[in-house]
Amino acid sequence: MRQNYFLVKLVPGVKRGAETAIDWMSVFLLTGIFVLGIAQVFWRWILRNPIVWSEELIQLTYVWICYLGWTIAERKDSHIRITAVSNTLPRGAQKYLQAFNHILCIVFSVLMVYFGIKLVGAGLKRTAVSFPLNYAVVYVMGPICNGIIILYELAGLVECFTKGPRDYREKGGDEE
Repeated sequence: MRQNYFLVKLVPGVKRGAETAIDWMSVFLLTGIFVLGIAQVFWRWILRNPIVWSEELIQLTYVWICYLGWTIAERKDSHIRITAVSNTLPRGAQKYLQAFNHILCIVFSVLMVYFGIKLVGAGLKRTAVSFPLNYAVVYVMGPICNGIIILYELAGLVECFTKGPRDYREKGGDEE
């Protein structure tokens, strides 16, 4: 009974909470970049006193936004794909092609986690030039987001074999 509660109630709740946190973090960081960029231009050109650290912070924040965007695109299965050949294949072959794609993404993400952890270790020895931020804080987003992507790809792989391949034919822009 307790195990059933965990699978039915807790896991979907945690998933929704994590996805909401990722969405809001993306909005917050993008808003921060926008506001800081406007402030940087204002201080540099109007007040003639530039904010020295703003450009570096914008660049480092952009790294986080790219990883979060990749995670969101993976969750929504909205990456760009060329389906001209796969759409002509029989449904069974499409299933194995999509499964192969999921496996390739999992392997790539596992490598990104492994080397990302090494990069975090190297980042512990570096700090930003214009303000006191350890680069490990920036680099940690890689292993975290790739770990999440592995989970999404595993779910896609399971779905591929239980429900069949996804239909990626053109739907006139109405796909979700």
